[in-house]
Amino acid sequence: MKANHIWSGLVIMSVWCMVSTGALAERYEQELRLAEVSEPTKISGFSGTKYRVAVPDSQGDEYALYGITSEERRDNPCYVTVRTENINDSGKTLDLKKDLCGGKETSSPIKAEYLNKEYDKRVFMTGVSVCMNNDNTRVKGIRIRGKQLGDDGSLIDLKESTVPENRSGLSAYNTSPTSTPTDMRAHCNDNWKKWAQCPDAHIATAAILHYEAGKEPRSLTGLELECRRVALPGTRAVRAE
Repeated sequence: MKANHIWSGLVIMSVWCMVSTGALAERYEQELRLAEVSEPTKISGFSGTKYRVAVPDSQGDEYALYGITSEERRDNPCYVTVRTENINDSGKTLDLKKDLCGGKETSSPIKAEYLNKEYDKRVFMTGVSVCMNNDNTRVKGIRIRGKQLGDDGSLIDLKESTVPENRSGLSAYNTSPTSTPTDMRAHCNDNWKKWAQCPDAHIATAAILHYEAGKEPRSLTGLELECRRVALPGTRAVRAE
């Protein structure tokens, strides 16, 4: 099922729903909720035309980001998937896709994500950083930070361990711990930009994608996050400054 939504006359989102029902799915005993949205983070990369990608408001109060992937057409990173999961049920996931390719994407994806089979459950993004090409015009790498949700809504630091093999097929690419999933293309050249970081005690609930202007395929140039505090039901919401 695919639907388009316009936000403030500026932002367009395309949503593909994918519900996971695998053996790892779990409905957590303690229900949590997402409080008010904080101000958007700073941008990692460079500004362009903005597209806000998030679960629709009718479902969005329980979904947060656990990963971002990117695919290319003719060397342009034009296709982005923002991966979300229900904070109270690991069996409910929604993949949100933005396609400015003007045709079928042809590259293998680069992936930075907290998969339940590789990490503890209930791990969500708190920050993102992009790697640009030498001209600073196209995103060629993505890395993310995250924390695990405790039953009381607290955020728990992740343990560091050995880096897994790069899934995009390149040779070993960095020495980051698995608490910072990282993937990149050959043209990254270690040109990493500053982090787009959620405020303390917040997790990412929406991505703001920046794309270059012009004809498709249009390249991704930067990423921002929208973040929300997690709380127990009945807890008074406190707006982040």
